[in-house]
Amino acid sequence: MQLGTIRELWRYPVSSLTGERLDATDLDETGVAGDRQWGLFDAAGTDVAAPESERRWRPVPGLRSRMGGEGPQVSHDGAAWHAVPSAEADRVASEHLDFPVRFRRFGESDAAPRYDRGHLHILTTGSLTRLQALLPAAVIDTRRFRPNILVETDAGDVDFVEQRFIGKWLTVGDAVVEITEPCTRCAFTALGQPDIPFDKDVLHTIAKHGGGGFGVLAKVVTTGRIASGDAVSID
Repeated sequence: MQLGTIRELWRYPVSSLTGERLDATDLDETGVAGDRQWGLFDAAGTDVAAPESERRWRPVPGLRSRMGGEGPQVSHDGAAWHAVPSAEADRVASEHLDFPVRFRRFGESDAAPRYDRGHLHILTTGSLTRLQALLPAAVIDTRRFRPNILVETDAGDVDFVEQRFIGKWLTVGDAVVEITEPCTRCAFTALGQPDIPFDKDVLHTIAKHGGGGFGVLAKVVTTGRIASGDAVSID
C-alpha cells in the first residue's frame, strides 16, 4: 500500500546544527550517509552541545552544517564555510557561542553520540498539517523538527499519520526501513533557528496531542538510494 512520496530529504552532518536539504542520498547501515557523525563539544571535549537543556548552548541551531567535497563544513552566516575539523571552524563556533568549543567525530574516545535509538527520523505532511491546525499562528516548518525524510501523504489524511505504522516496514526508493518507535520530543522543537522563532507552545501541543511523540524513528533494513519524489509504500 502506498503511503505517499518523499517530499524532502535532510542531512545534519553536525548534530544540533542546522542541516542541508538534499535531492537524493544513499541510505547505509547508519541511516542517511554522513548524518550526525560529528558533534560540537566544549573545549575540554567532554560535554556535547545540548541546546534543549543548557542555556549556554541555545545559539547552536544558528550555526549551519553541510557536506563538502572533503567532509563536513560549518558556517555562521551561510556565506563563509569552514572545514570540520579545523581551527577555523572551532574559532567561528566559539565566537558564535562566546565560549571555547571544538568539533569532534562521534566514536572518538569518549565522544558518544547524543542519540542512538534509530537510524532515521521520518515525518509526514499529515502531521505537520495537523499541528498547524492546532497552532494556527505558529511557524510549523520542517526545519523545526529536523527529520531526515518528510513524506507527503494524502491531503485528506490530516493526523499524526506515521504513528499508525510503528512496527511495519516501508519501502523507500531502493531501500527498506522498519519503523521502530515514536520520536519523543524535547525542548529543541521550541528553540529559535534561522527564520524560525522560539515557540514554547509547539512542544506543549505535541505533548498534549502527539500521543507520545511527533514523527517516528526507523532503522535501515535494506540499504539503497532514495530521492525526492520516490514512492513510499508499506510492506
